[in-house]
Amino acid sequence: ANPRLIRIGITGSYGKTSTKFLLRDILSVKYNVLATPSSFNTTMGVTRVIREQLTPAHQVFIAEMGARHVGDIKELCELVHPKYGLLTSVGPQHLETFGSIENIAGTKYELIEALPRDGIAFFSSDGSYVDRLFAKCEREKYRVGFNPDRQPYMLATDIEVGPQGSRFTLKCADGESLRCRTRLLGRHNIQNIALCAAVARKLGLTMEEIARGVRIIEPIEHRLQLIPGAMTVIDDAFNSNPAGSQEALNVLSGFPGRRIIVTPGMVEQGAKEDELNYAFGTQMVNCVDVAILVGPKHTKPILQGLVDSGFARDDIHVVSGLDEASALLRVIGKPGDTVLFENDLPDNYT
Repeated sequence: ANPRLIRIGITGSYGKTSTKFLLRDILSVKYNVLATPSSFNTTMGVTRVIREQLTPAHQVFIAEMGARHVGDIKELCELVHPKYGLLTSVGPQHLETFGSIENIAGTKYELIEALPRDGIAFFSSDGSYVDRLFAKCEREKYRVGFNPDRQPYMLATDIEVGPQGSRFTLKCADGESLRCRTRLLGRHNIQNIALCAAVARKLGLTMEEIARGVRIIEPIEHRLQLIPGAMTVIDDAFNSNPAGSQEALNVLSGFPGRRIIVTPGMVEQGAKEDELNYAFGTQMVNCVDVAILVGPKHTKPILQGLVDSGFARDDIHVVSGLDEASALLRVIGKPGDTVLFENDLPDNYT
């Protein structure tokens, strides 16, 4: 009903919820923004937000768009009618319902296909499926990333990542650049910020306004959220996927002292789930000192990956649930330790 409303859709195998909140915070420097809360990304969830929260005072509406089946994104676009579309990633998420990563890529691209002729598409360069979708897009399009050889519209460079957050330079293809800092952890968050910065630039924000928005970004709950204390906690419990789990391990490896991981591994990875969890176990070896695996049956591939890579068996603990893991932490945890909570299984996996 409001033709002046700027409507933005965000989708991706992972990173879409974080990107939504990053974009909300950056655009709020200039606009009155409403974004779908939490992980509201279904037709019913987005409908409720529109009916209950959207007002004529809002200038921007950001809708996260999730999918478990082919056609889900198309249906959401028929509801939202986005003019701007952001694609954060394509990866093996929900393979048990999609069947193949090609089906996943095609479903995510439904957002780009739904944009009007004067719509604008933004792609988070990955050197793989997202870049292939960028190449086939016939609308106005921009991509972002770390690799200058791919000629990104927004380049993130000179990156410094540490336990207290990140510093980096955003260089726009229009010639403007600025040094930014954020309390968020991990290189993937910088990639997501660059994606949001590209959108913000096209919506009229100056680089100074973008940097101001980046500074005020709040850490996102359960997504590499840093919780200081006698033992430092990194809460990455919302969801886990191959790219996200590797990034979480990279972040953990940058912390001093003893490093502990508490995880049930990855789920919803289809036929490759055991293979991916085995690889997850092998990746822990150089980043983790103590591994607490939640769920004896589901974590067998992780355990095997750890053992096969030479991880000390005495430093591996297998527990039945999160309560038992927490009790164990109270016994073995010491001041100065850093604990990464990576993923939290839904009840139907217990």
